[in-house]
Amino acid sequence: MSNLIELQRNYILSFINAIQTEHNLKFLIIDSTVDDLLDSLFADRSELLHVVTAVDKIDSVNRKGQPSVEAIYLLEPTKFNINCMDADFSNRPAKYKRAHIRFLPGFRGNLVRFFDSKRYLPQYIGTLAEVGCSFTPKESIVFQTLGIDQPLQIFYNKQCSDLIEVHISKTVQCLLNLCIVTGEYPTVRYSQPSSETYAVSPATMLAKKLAFEFQEALDDYARKDESFPPPSSRPRAIFLITERSLDPFSLFLHDFSYQAMAYDLVPEVDTRTDTYTYFAENERGEREEKLSRLRELDDTDWTELRHQHIMEATEYLNAKVNELIAKNPLLVDRANVKTTTDLLSVVAHLKGFDEDRRRIALHRTLIDKCLEVNEQRKLAELADFEQAMAGFGADAEGNRYKGAVENLLDCLLSKSANITDKVRFIIIYALFRGGLIEEDFAKLLSFIGVTPGHSFYKHFMTLFANFHYVGIPLVRERPSAKPFKKDWHHDTILNDPNTYNTSRFVNAVCNNLSKVITNQLLLSEQAFPYVKDKPIEALEEDTIDDGSYNYSSTSLRNPRHKASWTRKTTQNRAPRQRFFYYSIGGLTYSEIRSAYLQSQLKNKDIFIGTDAILTPLDVMQSIEKLSEPREILNLKCDRKERESPPDYLFDRAVAPPIASQHVHKASHQKESVNAKPVMPTPPPQEKKRSKLSKFLRSK
Repeated sequence: MSNLIELQRNYILSFINAIQTEHNLKFLIIDSTVDDLLDSLFADRSELLHVVTAVDKIDSVNRKGQPSVEAIYLLEPTKFNINCMDADFSNRPAKYKRAHIRFLPGFRGNLVRFFDSKRYLPQYIGTLAEVGCSFTPKESIVFQTLGIDQPLQIFYNKQCSDLIEVHISKTVQCLLNLCIVTGEYPTVRYSQPSSETYAVSPATMLAKKLAFEFQEALDDYARKDESFPPPSSRPRAIFLITERSLDPFSLFLHDFSYQAMAYDLVPEVDTRTDTYTYFAENERGEREEKLSRLRELDDTDWTELRHQHIMEATEYLNAKVNELIAKNPLLVDRANVKTTTDLLSVVAHLKGFDEDRRRIALHRTLIDKCLEVNEQRKLAELADFEQAMAGFGADAEGNRYKGAVENLLDCLLSKSANITDKVRFIIIYALFRGGLIEEDFAKLLSFIGVTPGHSFYKHFMTLFANFHYVGIPLVRERPSAKPFKKDWHHDTILNDPNTYNTSRFVNAVCNNLSKVITNQLLLSEQAFPYVKDKPIEALEEDTIDDGSYNYSSTSLRNPRHKASWTRKTTQNRAPRQRFFYYSIGGLTYSEIRSAYLQSQLKNKDIFIGTDAILTPLDVMQSIEKLSEPREILNLKCDRKERESPPDYLFDRAVAPPIASQHVHKASHQKESVNAKPVMPTPPPQEKKRSKLSKFLRSK
């Protein structure tokens, strides 16, 4: 299976290695943005250090130059970075012999003019280019657009409408970079609500805007680069572009897979840094605080466990513990091992298994924490209500779910669930009902003790009202108003003994990928139009008469049919066709899990991406802020950009010796004994500036 981490890593190494081979570079200079990108690609920097001697941050106080060698600068195009580079070459001697500059996308307009105005830097340019590093691989098949902060605000808050164009442009660069790295020229489709849908808004048309601009950029790149796409025997890839309102249920349902539970329920998991803080017993029997990263590059067990149901993850880890104990010849007596705590204590004292011990202690602690929270809040017991509401009002057997209101009130009156859980139940019920009037929301809040005088009352009412910004009018204007009408793309599993009762919901990502992989025609062309005309391969599929394609979206709601997405394809053709899925406004961990699942079931390569990975709490906080004024949001793009380089970058600047100066004067003039040393005139810049002009012409 293709791995985005490897593909992006090889892409970066290839262009660095090409410059190094030609110019014998020693130093790679980066900024914080690139540092984070490299951190997602390399478990350590040893692979980079096979290509260059050192990797330094541009604003590091310890960065040492070497005037006799050339350096490559891999940076985000900002005034601060440009000023730092100019400072490097204002020194006498300059910090490096020449600069080979590689900017991330965004070197345009005023930044080019600012760069061109620098006094020293243009003289030392060896090469200058823009590189398509526009996405960060979060996992092997998961990518995130680089440089988009608070996407729900940017794309759905009316106060930020002027930011949409520039951030759509960033997303286009991300998707184009992805196609270049993978060598794919895909068929592009996008989600579009039908004309009969009441919940159509400018927000729901974002996917169409992105799809058309992406197609234009892709076609333009192919025209300029005759080598793209490279020859391949793969079937042509398909690229689905959607936006967040396509599947609101996924944002609020409690998911019981390991990663989704950990990020949703465990406060010690830092969702920004993917780290978990916990206490574990060491070999001396002492409990000490640990900090572990939850990512593929560091932890093979995490890769194996993260998408398993929490009960399956528990069984898997118990088997790992038993295997580890069995392999240790120093352990004599297991008679006293009766609980998972006993097992952890035994493992903590094993010799020679340091990394295994660390991973097992980490996951045993985190899984136990998930199970503990689930038990305290009775989430698995209350999940049947959620699953029925998201399952079109059907229970696990496909029968009508009776007493929805009564069951909702039971959930709200539960002494176990916390206030956030209960607000999620209200939202899920309101989505099922097609919206509620404001008075009904107020009554439901009163059942959880949140009355108009409560400090949370205004926050929750604002949250409910603000759903209309994402194209979902959750609050009806009057009791007689019709429920909002929306195209639902999720589904539910009925009468399947192999499916956990808490996991019957089939999110839209899973459902749509299953359809388009099985046959492009199964994905409604009205709901997912093509940017261009339907491709030949889709027309060929249209003529195929095969019983396996006798499928309609309604069949999943018939208890006599098993869900199509659970049918495992046995074909194993090589190379595998690729499918891309992108969601504007964020994805959840349960949706990401669906992409892995479909890849395994259908034997296809799937890459799924977005501008943010969201937890339910993230979503609730972000939707509440959709009515906030711009100045309250503290968007990264609104903060004053740092421009001045640190003073220590100039510490090496010295005046050249007088003897090296050649000042020619008229023979009749006398030289003043008090004349100040004159700095040498910078060499002509025409040649260097022509390289900049060439770069600009290529854009």
